[in-house]
Amino acid sequence: MKKLIILVVISLLLSGWLFSQEKRDLPHKFIPPGLEKKKFQENTHPFKENLKDILETKKRLKEIERETIENDPELKKISEEIKILKKELREKLNEKLKNDQEYQNLKVRIFEIWEKLEKKGKGVKK
Repeated sequence: MKKLIILVVISLLLSGWLFSQEKRDLPHKFIPPGLEKKKFQENTHPFKENLKDILETKKRLKEIERETIENDPELKKISEEIKILKKELREKLNEKLKNDQEYQNLKVRIFEIWEKLEKKGKGVKK
């Protein structure tokens, strides 16, 4: 019985050591093809140049959705129900989280960030 236990322990140690050797051969961080280290050092994001186009497209999509909801009575009714439920959810969440210190600190932090953006005159909406 002792020999079996010793054999199992040795095999576990040996397999752990071999597994750790395989991991050491891997590069520390994987960089996907096409995204060289240079791009990260330049602080550029691959989507940065298309960000404005993406934001404008999303804005237009929201406008179309809003118009469609306004023109369809069934969708308008569902939208109103969702607004009421979201308001109810927000009220209950605020009630439950009013004593959560981390949550309250994060809310203050977000408020401060928005204030800084508004002072810079970026025209950012909350």
